[in-house]
Amino acid sequence: MRLPSLAGLRALGILGVFIGHTTALGIFADKGIQEGYFRITSGGATAFLGVSYFFILSGFLLTWTARVGERPTVMWRRRFFRIFPNHIAVFILMAAIILIAGETIHLPQALANLFLVQTWIPDPTFIYYQVNAPTWSLAGDVFCYAAFPALFVVVRKIKASRLWYWLGGLCLLSLSMPLISAALFAGRPTSPMFVGSSWEQMWLLYYFPPTRLIEFTVGMLVARIVQNGDWIRLHILPALALVGVAYALVFVLPSTFSLSALYTAPLALLVGAAVTADRNGRRTFFNNRVLVKLGDLSYAFYILQIPMVFGVHALLSGSWVGYAFDYPRTQFSTPVAIAFIVGLYVLGTLAAWVLHRTVEVPIMRRWSTSRKPPASAKQDTEAQPA
Repeated sequence: MRLPSLAGLRALGILGVFIGHTTALGIFADKGIQEGYFRITSGGATAFLGVSYFFILSGFLLTWTARVGERPTVMWRRRFFRIFPNHIAVFILMAAIILIAGETIHLPQALANLFLVQTWIPDPTFIYYQVNAPTWSLAGDVFCYAAFPALFVVVRKIKASRLWYWLGGLCLLSLSMPLISAALFAGRPTSPMFVGSSWEQMWLLYYFPPTRLIEFTVGMLVARIVQNGDWIRLHILPALALVGVAYALVFVLPSTFSLSALYTAPLALLVGAAVTADRNGRRTFFNNRVLVKLGDLSYAFYILQIPMVFGVHALLSGSWVGYAFDYPRTQFSTPVAIAFIVGLYVLGTLAAWVLHRTVEVPIMRRWSTSRKPPASAKQDTEAQPA
C-alpha cells in the first residue's frame, strides 16, 4: 500500500534541511534580517528536525514492508542499491570539482566518507572535511539497516499491549540524551561547529549512529502499532501542531535539545497520524500530487543540497567549492537574497530530478531485486501440466 502523506512529509522535511543550511551562507546584507533569519531557523534546527524525521521514517518503512521469513540479504540489497549509486555519483563529482579547484582532499576523511563510516570516528575533521557533507547521515542509515533484522525479531516479540509503553520509553530516552551528554562531557570546550555544546556532545547526540538508532526503532514501533490497529485517534493537523510546539521549545531550552531530542515523540505521532489518514482514504495537504513528487526526489535532493548551496554561493565570488573551504561571502539586499534562496531550491530540485532519473531509478529497477524466481515459484511452474 502506497502511503503518499509520508512522501509529502519527506518533501517538507528536506525543505527544512535545505533552509537550515542556507542560514550558514550569511547571505542577507542587512544584519538585522540575517540575525532574524538565523533566529527563526534557530541556527539550523529546521535541518535537525528534518533529519530526525528521516530516521523515524526509515524505521517505519522497513518494518511496514518487511516480510516474516525474508532473508536479510534481500532487504540489504534493496537498501544498498537505493543509497550507494547516488552517493558514489555525487562523491566522484565533488572529488573532481575539489581537485580542479586546486583544493586539498584529506585522504583519511575522504575514504571514511566513501565507505560511510565517518560518524564512528569522534573527530570533527571527519565531518568537516568530507567530500560530500550530507552523507554523514547515510553512515547512520547503514548502521540502522545492518541492525534491522535483529531489531525486527525483537520488536515483533513485544506484546501488542506493551508497544505503547516501549514507544514512550524510547521517546523519554531520546529526550534524556542531552542530559546524559552533559554529564559525560562536562567542562569540555564549546564546539565551533555548534554554539552551546562541546564537540563531544554534538557527536554523541547528532552524529553517533547508535544514538540515531533510537529514532529508527521508534519508527519501527509506530509501524507495528498502526499495523495492529491500535493507533490513537489523533489527526494529522494536531500532530503537526505538536511538532510546532516541540520546535518552539528550541528557543527556550539548551541548544543540545534542538539536535534531535525534542522531536522524536511528536514526529512519531505525526507519522502515525499521516499513515492512518492514508489508510482511511482521507485527503490531506501532505498527500497532494506536487508534494508527493517532490518527496520522491528527496533523497537525490538531500545528497546534492550542501554542495549545490555552498558551491553556487562560492561561484559568485569566483571560487569553485564552498563547504569546508574559505571563500568570500557574497551578500545581497533582502529581496535579492530571498530570490537567491528560492532559486537555489529550484536549481536543487532540477538537479535532483536529473540524478533521480539517470542514476537512482534505473539502477534500482535493474539491480535492487534479484531477477531469479524464488525456489517455490520455480517448483510451482515445473509442477504445471505441459
